[in-house]
Amino acid sequence: MDPACASEVPGAMTARILACLLVLPAFLLKSACAAEFAHRTHSLTFEAAFDTPQEYDAAFGFDHWERVTPYLDMVMTGPGILNTRVRAANFRTMTYFDPNLCSATRGYGANQYASPDCSDWPSRAFYTQPGHPDRTLSASYDGKIIQRYGDPGSPEFQARTTTLLRERVAHDQFELIEIDDATSPEEFYSNLCWGVGRLQDGGYDCASAAGGTAKAPFDANVSRSQWQAGEAALAALSPRPVVFNGLQGYDGKERTASIASVVVAAPNAWGAMCDTCFYGIEDRQNPYLWTSPILEVRLDGMMRVIGAGKNVFVVNPSVTNPAVRARALADLMLAYDPDRLWQWGGACGERSQIHVCPEAALTFYEPYQAYPKNTASLADPAGTYVREFAQCFDNGRSVGPCATVVNPDRVAAHAAPALRHTYRHTLVIHGTALCNCYGDTGAIFENGPSMPNSVPPASGYVIFQ
Repeated sequence: MDPACASEVPGAMTARILACLLVLPAFLLKSACAAEFAHRTHSLTFEAAFDTPQEYDAAFGFDHWERVTPYLDMVMTGPGILNTRVRAANFRTMTYFDPNLCSATRGYGANQYASPDCSDWPSRAFYTQPGHPDRTLSASYDGKIIQRYGDPGSPEFQARTTTLLRERVAHDQFELIEIDDATSPEEFYSNLCWGVGRLQDGGYDCASAAGGTAKAPFDANVSRSQWQAGEAALAALSPRPVVFNGLQGYDGKERTASIASVVVAAPNAWGAMCDTCFYGIEDRQNPYLWTSPILEVRLDGMMRVIGAGKNVFVVNPSVTNPAVRARALADLMLAYDPDRLWQWGGACGERSQIHVCPEAALTFYEPYQAYPKNTASLADPAGTYVREFAQCFDNGRSVGPCATVVNPDRVAAHAAPALRHTYRHTLVIHGTALCNCYGDTGAIFENGPSMPNSVPPASGYVIFQ
């Protein structure tokens, strides 16, 4: 929260209201200052409106987005009639752009949804193999689409990206722009090729690429610091505040994702996203993603961004399993701020098209300690991470104090920590919707069985009295 909105001086309500009005753009008032006056009925929520107009119309009515305002706070849309309809319901909107791993609408590995369409972008807009300016650094996240790795420090990249962004916001109104795939080449999680590789089911083969497989260290001109400077320049050139999707990045060495320091320092960076963090992919659960050291890299990056007064969006694109989502919420609570942490439950609300999971009804206030600088500040002597809140709410109803306990160890159990209060119950989640409407159902209960005295490895618990 902006310091001007966080004053605790008694009798300073009028001053706080005025300060919020003066220091914040109008579209941020709801998110940044609402907690001054009332507790939220749900945590900040966000969804990408990727469903069809026909699906929306069949659920709550394409022309009636105001019906879902009790459940959503922001919507990502593309240009056109959907954005118009969403904004008519007084939603703030964000648009999507991915020049970092840029695809083309034609040719081998085409992507019909490319945004932007990089079909005609010259190789000088991308990273290229030293001595071979025609061999661009390429990838494929799904084995179907070819993506070229943009060089954000390239004048060609910056000019083309900025021109297209200005055209986008000239025709449609958006408060924010998501810049996707904001991870440096060292952080990319799969094969990178110099030139075009061969697409195959679930992978990307570099054997046929002109320059073969690209591996770090790539070149003096392809470095973490060079990439960060380029992304910072891109933020400065953007016609709207940007949200970089890249807090999930990890190169095996860094303490936080490359994009975290960019977001903290860049004036025009509104926040960052952590995509698939803490949840993983449905039916492909990977405990490495929510245990040390990756858990700390992601949480520490989130804490840096939120601690700097900026925003973090956490994306769950596919996990419907309630137990997995309860464990993920325990992780999120370690970095929680009611005015800065946003949840996108893409896997939830499949009938209503309101993609918010039922656990978003929980809000957490008055932590007993100052906002954490990093996970180390939350560690107890036994090795678990602990954070307690004096005031917790379920759909605006007080449920008393609550806490989160997370064991980041992948193999060893740890003794339960000593806590301020006695907590006898854990969180139970039913269903997949915050909104019990339009065919969806969901609920949460604060009456589950007690947390075990020995906290299992790779586990997390949200606990209540």
